[in-house]
Amino acid sequence: MSKLLTVRDLVVEVPARNIKILDGISFSLEAGQTLGLVGESGCGKSVTCCAVANMLPRGIVRSGGSVTFEPGGPSTRKPAVPKIAMIFQDPTSSLNPVHTIGYYLESALYRHQGLKGRDARMEAMRLLERVGIDRARSRLRAYPHQFSGGMNQRVMIAHALAAKPQLLIADEPTTALDVTMQAQILHLLEELKAETGMSLMIVSHDLGVIARLADRAAVMYCGKIVETASVAELLERPSHPYARALIDCMPSIDPDDLAPPVPIPGSVPLLDSLPEGCHFHPRCSRASGECSARFPAPANIGFAHEASCYHPVAA
Repeated sequence: MSKLLTVRDLVVEVPARNIKILDGISFSLEAGQTLGLVGESGCGKSVTCCAVANMLPRGIVRSGGSVTFEPGGPSTRKPAVPKIAMIFQDPTSSLNPVHTIGYYLESALYRHQGLKGRDARMEAMRLLERVGIDRARSRLRAYPHQFSGGMNQRVMIAHALAAKPQLLIADEPTTALDVTMQAQILHLLEELKAETGMSLMIVSHDLGVIARLADRAAVMYCGKIVETASVAELLERPSHPYARALIDCMPSIDPDDLAPPVPIPGSVPLLDSLPEGCHFHPRCSRASGECSARFPAPANIGFAHEASCYHPVAA
């Protein structure tokens, strides 16, 4: 498979406060692949997505590194034109409350596909039906407040599909939904990915979601990627103590192992007061003096498996 997205040494900061939100992160995504970004709140997952989609908020800038999008592969002569769509955590606040669902979808279809009038309405109805919203004709006249959270998330997915993206970024798409609706949204994303062949980058603090959807995972902590591996490798043989701690936080459903989850001691430090060296060392039971001296460079643990740690668990 060809590389679709390559991120190298990406740095994102708030210049006014001299705070680095992302500090030299690197990863790649192949065409048709799903990458999961996992970590506690505040570790930089959402900012990574916004940086990739060139949607950083005002006052936050990309000050280093590169984001390369190659929709036609490295041999393409024409400049790469990203076809990226993004769905957000809270769909209700992402939809304009003064516009109908039909206006929202039809304007996207006009912008991305040049459709208007009856053609745009018919395609908007088809998209609603594809994401599981029945009575699509009448639903086009509805407003976001007349839909549930799960239905609004489906509208957001339909809006993303209007752009015919090669990369869909899903930033915690099931956070505000009940368990049943979460399962439906995840199943829908699986189906759409299989149908369209698009790549998917999904953000979640729930390792269960990552295990279900992703091929590879990147574990983030305080603006850095501390471990990357295939999902199966990460769950079976985590190397970084933080990745191991995240897995230990998950409740077990194994009847032979009903030990309670083990919480991670302490809390995530603020970005303006990060500890020296490895940022996780104040919370890590394996830390030594060198951990507080300098941040460890990524080291190969196995095939396509890297971790930034002086004392990896796997060792």
